Amino acid sequence: MQHDLSGKIAVVTGAGRGLGNAIAEVLAGRGAHVVITDRVLAPAEQAAASIRAAGGKASPIAFDVAEPEQVEQAFEKIRAELGQVDILINNAGIGDFVSFPEITSEKWDRMLNIHLKGSFNCCQAVLAGMKEQKYGKIVNVSSVAGKRGDFIGNAHYTAAKAGIIGLTKSLALYAAPFGINVNAVAPGLFATELTDGMSSDMKATTISRIPAGRLGRPEEIGRATAFLVSDDASYIFGETLSVNGGSYMD
Repeated sequence: MQHDLSGKIAVVTGAGRGLGNAIAEVLAGRGAHVVITDRVLAPAEQAAASIRAAGGKASPIAFDVAEPEQVEQAFEKIRAELGQVDILINNAGIGDFVSFPEITSEKWDRMLNIHLKGSFNCCQAVLAGMKEQKYGKIVNVSSVAGKRGDFIGNAHYTAAKAGIIGLTKSLALYAAPFGINVNAVAPGLFATELTDGMSSDMKATTISRIPAGRLGRPEEIGRATAFLVSDDASYIFGETLSVNGGSYMD
C-alpha cells in the first residue's frame, strides 16, 4: 500500500469536521489508528464511528488544544489506552473572516491561542515520547495566508498561520537529531464547513485568484499530509508544503 501507516498511532486535532476529518480518513485508510480530537466530544465520536464503519481504526477524545492541562491529560489518556503517539497532526483551528479594523483584542487572543498556542501545546505533549522511541512525525497545518498574507484582511488568522511556519522550522531543527520529522502543510481555499462562512462574493473573488480554477477537495490535503508522515518523506525536515491550486508559489 502506498504510504502504508499500519501499526501507527496518529492524533489529528480538530478532526471532527473539515480538513482535519479528511486528513484522519486518509490516514486511517492507510492503516493508522487515528485518534479524532475535537473541543466537543460529539463531532469526534461521529467522525470516529464513520471511520470504523469504513473498516478503519479510530477513537474519539475531547479537549481544548489552547489549555495545556487539558492537552496533557488527554495525551496521557491516549498513551495509556493505545501506546506512544507516532504521528501528530496539529489541525485544530477557527475561522473569522473580518477586516483589520474589526479585529478586537479578544479576537486576536482567541485566534492565536487556538492555532499557534494549541499547536505548541500538542507538540510539547508528544515530544518526550517521540524522543524516547527515536521516531515521530509531526505536521502542523498552516495556510497560504501564512505565507502570502490574506486579501481579506484577516491579520489575526494570518499571524497565527505564519507563526505555525516559524514553530515548524524551529521544532524541526531541534527534533531532527532524535529521528523526528516536523513539517507543515499550507492549504489554500478548500471546500469545507469553514468556507461556508464566507460570502458568495468573497468566495468568488478568492476562486478567481486560483489558477486551478476551483476550491481544493479535502482529500487532497489528506493525501499531502499522508506523504509527509510516511517513510517516503524521511529526509524532509522543516518544510511547508503548499497545497493551494497554484494560488501562491514560493
